[in-house]
Amino acid sequence: MTITIFEDEDLIVAHKPSGIDAQHTQKLFQELTVFPINRLDQRVSGIMLFAKNKTTQAKLSTDFSTRKVTKLYKAMVANMPEKAEDKLEHWLLKDAKTNKMKAFSKDVAHSQHAELSYKWLASSQKYHLLEISLLTGRFHQIRAQLSAIGSPIVGDVKYGYKRTTADGSVFLQSYYLAFTHPTTKELMSYTIEQPEHWAKYGF
Repeated sequence: MTITIFEDEDLIVAHKPSGIDAQHTQKLFQELTVFPINRLDQRVSGIMLFAKNKTTQAKLSTDFSTRKVTKLYKAMVANMPEKAEDKLEHWLLKDAKTNKMKAFSKDVAHSQHAELSYKWLASSQKYHLLEISLLTGRFHQIRAQLSAIGSPIVGDVKYGYKRTTADGSVFLQSYYLAFTHPTTKELMSYTIEQPEHWAKYGF
């Protein structure tokens, strides 16, 4: 079940736990008609933004596509990247049969350019916590790019992690979102706590 963080006549900011398919969140708001502005994979948790009318949807979608929205993610990995902080650049190509993105170090036919930056936040005995900022918004981008450098996300067996987690989630969370309200022009920013079960891994 999603948890509403903020709501007014134009939009809803909500926390989507892992396990909920973001494509079917309309069902969770019952009588309301909502339009998802950003997407999160079913096994990923985090902040989602919904418009309550077409005008708001258009304005927010434009802000997302023109990088006027700040999104930050946390990802837990078992293999620490070579650098504590870096910018990653790949070209992603989707395999329709496996619904998976393959990352290439150079442009290939029909691929999409993908960029992100990450920095190390903390380490436990066996795991490492990274903060990721997306510079482009591609399908499975963070999962594919971290896998490409040998640091698949904990629980992400599709992208090379050795086993699934107890609850089936991928340890990736969209934990921070900041945007300008399309009507009031107020800067809105929201942060959520990381999932409780991450504490079992040392965080």
